[in-house]
Amino acid sequence: MFAQKLNDLAERRRRLVLEADLQRSLIALEREHLRSKLAWIHQAREKVAAGGPWLTIGGTFAGLLAVRHWRKLVRWAPAGVAAMRWLKSLKAK
Repeated sequence: MFAQKLNDLAERRRRLVLEADLQRSLIALEREHLRSKLAWIHQAREKVAAGGPWLTIGGTFAGLLAVRHWRKLVRWAPAGVAAMRWLKSLKAK
């Protein structure tokens, strides 16, 4: 009877260890999947770093103004979108 309980406990422990190994493997696989999916973030950071600190300062300032004057910004949004499209067309040429 006592030996049977020990065998049952040993079997349960072995299954728990196998389940934990499986979970670790799944987490590692998911981590690699996310890393490959989010690789574009690293590329974007490199582009921003190439712009230097002025790009960061300007973006922060523009964000603060957008939060402070969001109603005016909404009125100018169509003009801003048109300007961005125009700039993209200039870059394409």
